[in-house]
Amino acid sequence: MNPVRNLQRYIHAKREWRIATSFHGRSASPMTVCTYSVRALRSVIHGKFLNGVNRNTQKGFATLYFVLLALFLVVSIAGSSFLLVSWQQRVGRNTQNSVQAYWAAEAGIEDALLRLKKGMSWVNPISFAAGEGVTTTTIMETAPGTNLVVAQGDDSSRVRKIQALLELSGITPVFFYGAHIGSGGLQMDNLSKVIGNVFSNGNIAVTSGQAEITETATVAGLGGSISRVISKHAFADMCTGSNIAQELHANNKGNCTYGSYIPLGTPPAPVPLPISDEGIQQWKDAAQAGGVHPGNYELSGSSIATLGPKKITGNLEVEDSAILTLTGTLWVAGNVVVQNSARVKLASSYGATSGVIVVDGTITLGNSSISEGSGNPDSYLIYLSTNSSNPALIIKNNAIADILYTSQGWIVVENNAQLVEATGYGIHLKNNAVIQYETGLQDARFTSGPGASWELSSWQEIE
Repeated sequence: MNPVRNLQRYIHAKREWRIATSFHGRSASPMTVCTYSVRALRSVIHGKFLNGVNRNTQKGFATLYFVLLALFLVVSIAGSSFLLVSWQQRVGRNTQNSVQAYWAAEAGIEDALLRLKKGMSWVNPISFAAGEGVTTTTIMETAPGTNLVVAQGDDSSRVRKIQALLELSGITPVFFYGAHIGSGGLQMDNLSKVIGNVFSNGNIAVTSGQAEITETATVAGLGGSISRVISKHAFADMCTGSNIAQELHANNKGNCTYGSYIPLGTPPAPVPLPISDEGIQQWKDAAQAGGVHPGNYELSGSSIATLGPKKITGNLEVEDSAILTLTGTLWVAGNVVVQNSARVKLASSYGATSGVIVVDGTITLGNSSISEGSGNPDSYLIYLSTNSSNPALIIKNNAIADILYTSQGWIVVENNAQLVEATGYGIHLKNNAVIQYETGLQDARFTSGPGASWELSSWQEIE
């Protein structure tokens, strides 16, 4: 109802009541008094009733208002709670996906480390499933013996990226000399040559014709001698019939010719061969960890094969233009023969690192065979024999190799064979044999054994 209308009626009822009550004590007909009294009472009653109705209406409206307000608040709280829970679930899913992506990236780093340690091959980028995510890895060689690995993990479009630097660590065999010889000494035949330095714990002697060491010839120990050698510099307790172009350091200069003579005093101390028995065993262990090939392993004709790391319980024979690519260290319990234009090389995955074939028996490299590293100028393939025979290792007939090593036996080089370094108990260079030392050999690094293992040197998350 209209409040203004109610007020007007109330004022009208009051006025009628005053008129009715004003007749008391005054002259007026009973009918007049009665009429005004009834009209006043009706107005009052009607006004009060309507006021009561209005008050009830206002109370109902207030109740409805509070009910609607409470309902709005309940709906608002419920809606907010739903949105909060939904948001938390979405955040939880994103966090879980991000964690899965991180561990996928970690798996990529571990996979790269395994590939490098085992000498396994790869093609960038390397992709595989890791848990609920996917990892994509790239391995890049930044320097010899150093690889930068970037691994990206992805799980439901949540991406995490890790960068790691993997380096070779440990003790690397050092090849400072063109020839490093044990107590067996060095024998040189006509027109044989070592282009570089020679250090020998035994005597150095030319047995026929003329032979040359282009840089420095050193013989260790009291009584150590150099005989009939042409060299630029020489250090030995005794010198006999040699032609030393510049300085001769000796205690007994004999009938040697020289540019200048300097008394030696205390002779140089013997220097042990650079690879220990423990180091050789580490290489054997690395090879055997890749599995065992029972019996002989033979490759001939135009065959092409990949092998390693592996232990061969019999002989290894590669002949007749066959090509053997090494993906890891080999340990051959028998003998090794590589000949007739056959080729043995390290896989490209070796990069600037070097590899080894350890042989318990003898090694024969002949007839224009080629043994080489990965193709990188800092990569070399080493043949190592633990046999005590003479010869334990022979290279001949225009064969080409990198590093030859015998821990107990003799190395024989003959008939125009070529190599870059030889280390052994004793070495015999026959007619026209040449060892041409490469300066990078002092930094040669190996993927297993004493030449170190791949280790994580730095790590950081980059995305």
